[in-house]
Amino acid sequence: MGRVMAVDWGKRRVGMAVSDETGTIARPLPTLEITSRREALRRVMAVAAEQGAATILVGLPLHMEGDEGESAREARALAEEIAARMPEVTVRLVDERLTSREAARLLQGHGERRRREKGRLDQVAAAILLQSYLDGGAP
Repeated sequence: MGRVMAVDWGKRRVGMAVSDETGTIARPLPTLEITSRREALRRVMAVAAEQGAATILVGLPLHMEGDEGESAREARALAEEIAARMPEVTVRLVDERLTSREAARLLQGHGERRRREKGRLDQVAAAILLQSYLDGGAP
């Protein structure tokens, strides 16, 4: 199967997680602080190469009604750029609705404070997205 990496795109931060080699367990990676999509693209591709990712999941932040806003268009563009520059890697867009909310609940349950958790929230959201994908099986 190869490693699977999840990317939780944001304009200022990019949360990431990677699976183990068996594609069973998701592990959060450090959150990237970014200033542009170009920087995000460069750094995400570097981490993917470093981690040996065979598949990259890019979270698609759809509105609750299912339509796409600006953030979803940015995530889609990022996924397309990764796919074009890393043809050896499978890139998939994955609906990420409610992952940040679930991550916030999980962190609160562990006593983490809101102000300090922003970067951690992105990591956990990416790990939730990835673990959900792994648990559902790769299509």
